[in-house]
Amino acid sequence: MSITVAIPIYNAEQYLPLAIQSVLNQSFGDFELILLDDGSTDNSLAIAKSFEDPRIRVISDGHNMGLPARLNQIVELAKFDLIARMDADDIIPDNRLKLQFDYINAHPCKDLVTTGTGYIDGNSYMGQSLPSPPSEVSLPHMIAGQHGICHASLLVRKSWYMRNQYDGSMARVEDYELWIRAFLNNDLKLGYLNVIGYYYRSDNTLNQHKFITSYKGGLLVANKLPLPFFIKFKFRLKLLAKIVLTFSIFKLGLQRKYFSKMNKSDISKREKKIFLQQLRKINDKLGIFH
Repeated sequence: MSITVAIPIYNAEQYLPLAIQSVLNQSFGDFELILLDDGSTDNSLAIAKSFEDPRIRVISDGHNMGLPARLNQIVELAKFDLIARMDADDIIPDNRLKLQFDYINAHPCKDLVTTGTGYIDGNSYMGQSLPSPPSEVSLPHMIAGQHGICHASLLVRKSWYMRNQYDGSMARVEDYELWIRAFLNNDLKLGYLNVIGYYYRSDNTLNQHKFITSYKGGLLVANKLPLPFFIKFKFRLKLLAKIVLTFSIFKLGLQRKYFSKMNKSDISKREKKIFLQQLRKINDKLGIFH
């Protein structure tokens, strides 16, 4: 069994070479890498085409369709029965695919497997969070985001994605809506790896517009899904309160204190050392020396 790794790309020239090379550095080598450009206006497409590796497929139609549409397109394009994704400005440790491949093969009842996340900023390791599988996941857990899923770290069976497509109208909350919908359909058989399998550039996206857009997207989710009235009412009320609170926090300049994941994670010296080793391997392959 092989893996399709896919990176949707939109104006990601700064970190894209690191993302691509981190995939090519994997200890598990039986994969294809789809680089799917979403109408970038910077040098991202040229960077993607500059990598010479027979496992890479660069696909571009010149249009900007948005992430949910591209994620669904990846499922159509994938040659293999397992699909791993990541974002174009992040990197992955060289054992990620091997660990997830071994896990999902050993657990045929699981359709998805997620990993822990290390938060990075530039070349610095800022913190981490490891998934803690809840003993029992309820609908309130799902709505509160207490499910431990790191979207970009997932390895997923293609058959699951064929049953569960992303909703193109749910920009910025496409994953959140999908998890709740799959849960309501009793089709979220999720496995957890209690290791750092993904490095996420945390605070590069710390701005008011994206937070407000996400909360408004949550309101769309509440309106769309067949939730019990009382749960839907509480859900909408909390989201409206978060929107008001977010405006206040950014107005007072307190966003890094309240929203930064870097401030909420323990920093492990061991994991920090591992990250720096991984980054050095990637830079060495790219011919970047610091």
